[in-house]
Amino acid sequence: MNQTRSKDTFYSGWAMEAYPDMDEHAMAHHITRQIENGANFIWIGHNNPGEVDAEKIEPGLSYAVWEALSNQKDPRHQDACRIVEAQKRLLDSLLQLNIPTVLPIGYQIQMGEVWNENNPDSLRRHPDGSIIDWGGVSACFYSPKYREDILRYYNWIAETFVEKYRSILLLVNLSDEPFGGDYSGYAEKAFQEQSGISFEKAWKNGPESLRQLGRFQSRYIVEYARWSAEAWHSVCPDIPSTMSFCGHHGREENTMPSVPGVFRDTPDYFQPTFDVYPRDGSQSTPVLESDLVMLTLLLRQLSYLSRKHERPYWLWTTGNSWGLGQASDDRANITDAVVNQIMAVSSAMENGGLLRGFAIWNYNIKCQGLYNDNIETIYDTEDMFHKLTRVIGRLRDFAGREARVAPRLAIVAERTFGEKYIAKSKSATWVKAFPFDKMIYPSKSNFSLLMDDGLSEILAFCQKADIPFPNYLIYLSSGEGEIEEKEKEALFKYLSGPHHALLPEKLWINLQGDSTVSADISLYDGEPNELASEKIAALFGQKSDSPGGLFHLTLDHLEIAYNLTKESRKLAFLSNNNGKKVSILNPFADMRGHLSEWRQSSEVLILDHHEVAFATEGNPGDLRGLVSALDPGTPKK
Repeated sequence: MNQTRSKDTFYSGWAMEAYPDMDEHAMAHHITRQIENGANFIWIGHNNPGEVDAEKIEPGLSYAVWEALSNQKDPRHQDACRIVEAQKRLLDSLLQLNIPTVLPIGYQIQMGEVWNENNPDSLRRHPDGSIIDWGGVSACFYSPKYREDILRYYNWIAETFVEKYRSILLLVNLSDEPFGGDYSGYAEKAFQEQSGISFEKAWKNGPESLRQLGRFQSRYIVEYARWSAEAWHSVCPDIPSTMSFCGHHGREENTMPSVPGVFRDTPDYFQPTFDVYPRDGSQSTPVLESDLVMLTLLLRQLSYLSRKHERPYWLWTTGNSWGLGQASDDRANITDAVVNQIMAVSSAMENGGLLRGFAIWNYNIKCQGLYNDNIETIYDTEDMFHKLTRVIGRLRDFAGREARVAPRLAIVAERTFGEKYIAKSKSATWVKAFPFDKMIYPSKSNFSLLMDDGLSEILAFCQKADIPFPNYLIYLSSGEGEIEEKEKEALFKYLSGPHHALLPEKLWINLQGDSTVSADISLYDGEPNELASEKIAALFGQKSDSPGGLFHLTLDHLEIAYNLTKESRKLAFLSNNNGKKVSILNPFADMRGHLSEWRQSSEVLILDHHEVAFATEGNPGDLRGLVSALDPGTPKK
């Protein structure tokens, strides 16, 4: 089972928990079956929340575990010993089998309840002074005490784990799901050093001060990632680091942290990770079309930002009830999970993103994993395991292929507007400034797109990459206030060409007077969140969401149509239907129909809810290989 790999190896596998009640034989068994079915690495589970409890749902490494391990008199000491030994057993099995892995060592910025009690001035806080508690209390990373202690912890990780397991470590995951801002005393001190004013004065001093405050909060986690990556690099320069950012915040907010900032303002040896489940939340909530609309934007944005900044990145996909709503009234199924894996790879290929790999969340996590779930699922767990693991193995065949196409759409979630919006909200998280859920037509229609926080950023990328400017522009802003000079120049440069743009009316008023503007311009009034999906569709000369209401994807030679409408729909692809080789999978990812040739004049195909169709005019081997990985059998009732 020993594997050979290079720095260019693409990785796909499962995330897996190291539970203290699993012995070395159990560890080796579960690793082996994953690898034999198609995985080529394991992503170890993290410690959520960052406390010390060997019996909890997600035990793993964190500062609090090390703290308790170091003190035999600590009542948490035995639990810490059990957690650390479980991590070592899993790593020993991986090392013996030479299976690469990612090692998580922290959750959010959590230091544990003992540290919190001893350092109350070093905790993140809301504007009213109350302690922020999102799944646990976090520290302020600007605190000198935090920085001193986390550096000591990083040194212990390097000595205890990296020294022995260096040969199989792909990354160290410094934190999972850090998000939001901070109004603590140490945060305010850092803000004053940058701006010269306090938080209170920023709220009172006018638009520019508001923007400074919003920028500080939007960049808070970006700066945390930057500082942490530099600190880890100073301790262990040969193992790159990551943080696994919350894709729920990424797709709905995009601003706390700033997703462009995560790629733009962190060191080269930091490789971002985002979870990209169909949805991220309670199993009682179904996967909705709006979830997929926002997810497609985020995935394409990550690919674009990766290529722009030449930054490798990683993803978490879904294979359990958390991302598939198994306690909801519309349970997603194996096919929905298969589409999620395909989206991860196809979005990277579209913009030439440097996707290094992805891990399916999660193999064995208690209460929600593929195994150990406490919810009755619509799918058989073994069926899900075998099909998804084989599919992710086949998807590695597509990794490294470049399917770059000229971008059709630029979406600007304008930085100045977003920063002011954050400050005005007086909120430390959940600030939704932009209507990403309204992008139904471009999302479903598989528009290749570039999404950033400034048009000047997008045009500079196009010029450097020697690609044409996108045909369409959606500019999300209120249009109020002064426009940055470089942004104004970018707007005039874009609007002087044969393009189509949807702009805020106030922005257009500020721009009028230049005779070089020749683009077809549509206007909207008010703030971006008031923008209707119909107005966006109209930019493209359309009234409906997409052909047949289906989501459309491409994977090299394959065209893919996916139905999440809750209704049966006629199958339609974006390009000519005639002569295509078509395969349709039912919700259980079993073959329900296969046509060697589809001629629209004589055959109308129907795609049901949670079904997917694959079609190709070229390279039928890709179609056969991907579909055969699902081992089609008798459709389940």
